[in-house]
Amino acid sequence: MKLSDVISKVHNARAAHKAWVARAEALVAGMPLEKEQVPMLPTECIFGQWYYGSGQMLRKLPAYKALEKPHDNLHQTYMKIFRLLFDEPDVSALGRLFGKVKKAKAAQIKQAELLIPILRAQSDEVCEILENLENQILSAARKQKGRENSDTMQSTLD
Repeated sequence: MKLSDVISKVHNARAAHKAWVARAEALVAGMPLEKEQVPMLPTECIFGQWYYGSGQMLRKLPAYKALEKPHDNLHQTYMKIFRLLFDEPDVSALGRLFGKVKKAKAAQIKQAELLIPILRAQSDEVCEILENLENQILSAARKQKGRENSDTMQSTLD
C-alpha cells in the first residue's frame, strides 16, 4: 500500500468520527434516522473495517495499538444514545394510562443529551491518536526512505 493511501485512510477515519458525533447530535435534536446512523459494532464501521483489515500493517506502531479502546468506547456511547432515543421507556400499563410515557421519554432524551459531550471527548481522543498515528507513519517512512527508496508502506513498517 502506498504511503499516500495510508495517510488518506487516517484522514478519512478522523472525518468519519467527527461525522458520528454530528449524527448523534442530530438524532438527539430530533432529526430523522438514516440507515447509516444505525449504530454498529466497531469492526463494522468504515474505520473499523480498515483498522481490523489492511490497517493491521500498522499494528507495530504505538498509536495504532492505542486506537482500539477509545474507538470501542465511542461506539458504546453512541449505542447508549441510540437506545435512549429509540427504545420505549419502561412504564407500567397504569402509568401509560396516566400519560407517563411522554415524561419518561423526555427523561431519556435528556440522558442522551448528557452523553453528547462524552461522545465528543471520545471522538477528540480518537482523532488525536489518529494524528499521532499519522506522525508515526510519516516518521517511519522517512526512516525507510533513508535506507531505501521504496514506494510501499509494507517494507517500512515490518
